[in-house]
Amino acid sequence: MARDASRMVRPALADEVAAVIAFLCSDASRWVNGVNLPVDGGLAATYL
Repeated sequence: MARDASRMVRPALADEVAAVIAFLCSDASRWVNGVNLPVDGGLAATYL
């Protein structure tokens, strides 16, 4: 877990995560269904 933390430049700010939550609660995301949406600054992409 410490190794993962070293890959991140900085932790997410609350308003950055809130923007994603607001999108998912809005009508703009009405076709988003059944996906895991990582909000991790690209950390998950480093595992590919």
